[in-house]
Amino acid sequence: MIGPKIKKIREQLGLSQKQLAGEDMTRSYISLIEKGRAVPSHRVLKIIARRLHTPVEFFVGGSAQADNDIAQAVLDKAKACYAAQNDSDCIRIAHKVLTLTEDISDQSEAYLLILRSYNRLGEYRRTLDEGDLASFTIIQTGDREHIVAYYLEMGRAAFHAELYHDARKYYEQAHTYSSRLKHLHHEYICALTYLGTTHLRLGNVDEGLGYYIKAEKEARMTGQAELYGEITMGLGKAYYMSNHEDHMLLSQDWTKKSVEAYKQANSDSYVLALHNLAVIQLHMGHKKEALGLLNECAVIYDQRKLPHKKASILEEISKVYLEENNPEQAESIIKEALQLLELQDEGMLRAKLYRLLGIVFHEKNNRDQSYYFLRMSHDLLKRIAASREADISQQLIRLSLQEPKMSYEDYKSYIR
Repeated sequence: MIGPKIKKIREQLGLSQKQLAGEDMTRSYISLIEKGRAVPSHRVLKIIARRLHTPVEFFVGGSAQADNDIAQAVLDKAKACYAAQNDSDCIRIAHKVLTLTEDISDQSEAYLLILRSYNRLGEYRRTLDEGDLASFTIIQTGDREHIVAYYLEMGRAAFHAELYHDARKYYEQAHTYSSRLKHLHHEYICALTYLGTTHLRLGNVDEGLGYYIKAEKEARMTGQAELYGEITMGLGKAYYMSNHEDHMLLSQDWTKKSVEAYKQANSDSYVLALHNLAVIQLHMGHKKEALGLLNECAVIYDQRKLPHKKASILEEISKVYLEENNPEQAESIIKEALQLLELQDEGMLRAKLYRLLGIVFHEKNNRDQSYYFLRMSHDLLKRIAASREADISQQLIRLSLQEPKMSYEDYKSYIR
């Protein structure tokens, strides 16, 4: 067996299990291998053999190697499908790998291909279901690179499924496993960034801001323009949401840095930063510039067939009509946005549009309809655990019932 051979040579060389594991594996994984409870992949075995100054051939028998070669060939085919963005075939072939080998490292790689493919297809619930099955195998490998990749993919799926508490837990695990490891520095920064984004969705603005600040410090010197654009865009959004007027200029400055970083990276995400900049400028009273940017973003979203993003543009435009005391036009724009969400839904945005409809009907002296939509907003936000936004809708319900009747100016500060 492989395990006893590894243990014998390790002890002869005076190495501890931790020293043999290095940064690529965990000590517990080496222990499992030596006890015969885990079989290392060819890649992992090559690392171990190199550290033990022993040829790989010493550890493997002929038939086992042949089986491993077949599984490796199928796994390589799955990887090629993934690289070609042929996700359906990648998933099918990766599932075949799981039946061809008991090597948990190869199984782990196959599972990761499946999770990445389902995420790229937007089938986030399938990712979470497959991920639950994969969890034991991937953690058992002790391979930190695989474990971090697993938690990042699961965090992404949970976030897009609007399971924000679950997303936070997955990203926290990715952060823990990638911490202080040079070869996982990029993943560590990503974990910090995604934790920032998730905390903002949960309404924990100070926590989100803290994670973004840490991520920016880590990413500043990496030269990764796209990642830096994502972090600075998050910083801009966090400062915008902080409700401190003295943070508004910081919000604008960081968002402009995001626009420039995305430009430098020639990234499609450039439009997202531009969109955020327009929202900030609207809040600062720069209506003409903001509307120009929003129209530019709307054209791009139409071209890329992103209806939920176009709906977000309409959300901001409806606020302009409310501010101009034109609730009828605002209502029309909001309903158009809700129709777009029938094509690609997003619970948070739907809840915000319901909230705006509640304000529109309040402006039109229809308090029953106003209460109905504000309550729908509150209940939906509670369901997706967006507690800060749910509290805002709850406050607006109370305001809508007060006498004398509130005006849009009274609501404005609540609906950034």
